[in-house]
Amino acid sequence: MACSLLLRLLLLVLLSLASFFPLGNGNPELRALMELRTALDPEGRFLSSWTPAGDPCRGDFEGVACNEHGKVANISLQGKGLSGSISPAVKELRCLSGLYLHYNSLGGEIPREIANLTELTDLYLNVNNLSGVIPRKSATWPSQPDSASHLRVS
Repeated sequence: MACSLLLRLLLLVLLSLASFFPLGNGNPELRALMELRTALDPEGRFLSSWTPAGDPCRGDFEGVACNEHGKVANISLQGKGLSGSISPAVKELRCLSGLYLHYNSLGGEIPREIANLTELTDLYLNVNNLSGVIPRKSATWPSQPDSASHLRVS
């Protein structure tokens, strides 16, 4: 009887802990999107659809589209009034081919981690307050020196 009560108590504690650490946190893309949300929209006014319980590939995340393999492929947030910065966590979105953040008020340095996005072909950062340079692509990029087909950063 005491053993059964102890097991029930242990189960209750484990279930309580699970609510503090959702399973989605094990997904590096979801973690990266949550970090991006915090950086891009620090006041939480525009990206309210980006939640840890959501699924970016099911259409839960405004401006996010996935490829046929269920990986984040595009982030289209142009003209959304974003006033934060671009998080280095963007490097976790390994299948990202398009990043459209133009016509916002983003500031800070362009993260060098963008150079690790080997699938990135469209990068639109123009009409923001970003500083720094677009990092040179690493040797792992498919075509040297430049595989980006559309690049706007002015």
